[in-house]
Amino acid sequence: MSRTGSLRLVPLIVERDIRILFSDTFLVGIMFANFSIDLFITAVTFGNLIPPTTGIPSYFLYIAPGSNLVTAAVAAFQSGRDVWREKYIKDLTSYLLSLPAPRLVLAASRIAGGVARSVIATFPGTLVICYLYGILFDPRVFAAYLIVGLFSLGIVGLSMSFAAFASSIEVFVTVRSVVQLYLSFLSTLFYQVSVFQAQAPFLVPIVSSNPMSWAVEAFREWHVAGTGFAPISALVGPSVAFALLGLASYLWYSKL
Repeated sequence: MSRTGSLRLVPLIVERDIRILFSDTFLVGIMFANFSIDLFITAVTFGNLIPPTTGIPSYFLYIAPGSNLVTAAVAAFQSGRDVWREKYIKDLTSYLLSLPAPRLVLAASRIAGGVARSVIATFPGTLVICYLYGILFDPRVFAAYLIVGLFSLGIVGLSMSFAAFASSIEVFVTVRSVVQLYLSFLSTLFYQVSVFQAQAPFLVPIVSSNPMSWAVEAFREWHVAGTGFAPISALVGPSVAFALLGLASYLWYSKL
């Protein structure tokens, strides 16, 4: 098949992956419920408990973006789950082998589909965060979705890498849980870097290199007019690197 013909399959593969995610209405409902609980119960509760005297004017607004990005991470990890299922469910393998698409195009399409699923799954949540930050009717709302997309790109790549090498679904789920804990609690989602510097200085490099830290900080800085694209640009390098890792892992496992 020609290159043009192969590229025409990309939207079809992406559409298939989107349909797979949203065919599981229970999972989609759980993601929305988790976002609502994280934002309207956890964030509101913590926001009332932690006063502005701590140096954060509104702790509710401080952790609000994290509620949405956690949901994005959950949706992104479904790409890894799908890859793992393909390794052991023959009907899926037969379907994928029947596609007249080169493996590189197929792998890139799977990553694109994972990002699209995350952005769509968090679409309402991103609108809520933009409203809270006062940028809902501002062009910066598009930058908010760019942040979610870049963050999801990295997590999709990581999830596909883990799935390609996981020997069982239990191993994959365990690794996924560890990564989600790392994203949530070893980042600036709940605490400023200064807290880690004072309490656990050895964790500062880990926190500073956490993709969640870069994403939430980009959200927090972007609502300030005139910030520019510097906060977002920090996400590009690691997200692309993780995506390439996922691409390589997918190509490796598809040879088996």
